[in-house]
Amino acid sequence: MKDLNNTNEVTVEVFSGTLWEAEMVRSLLDNAQISNFMKNNLLNHFMYDPIKAEGAKVIVLQRDLDEASNIVAHYINNQK
Repeated sequence: MKDLNNTNEVTVEVFSGTLWEAEMVRSLLDNAQISNFMKNNLLNHFMYDPIKAEGAKVIVLQRDLDEASNIVAHYINNQK
């Protein structure tokens, strides 16, 4: 997988939710060989409770957005 820290390509948010959900989405993207990283802006008193901690965003390269969006949509639909 490509290191997103050393690229000039455009990145986009593909998912936002709890820390636990974001890690699940990242795992699915990793399995599909889609480079990604997580940005967690909300380090609050819930940070050690990943079920409640919100504000975690999963970021992918724009060129992978369509495939990543399909994976995220499938994940969300299976949660219902």
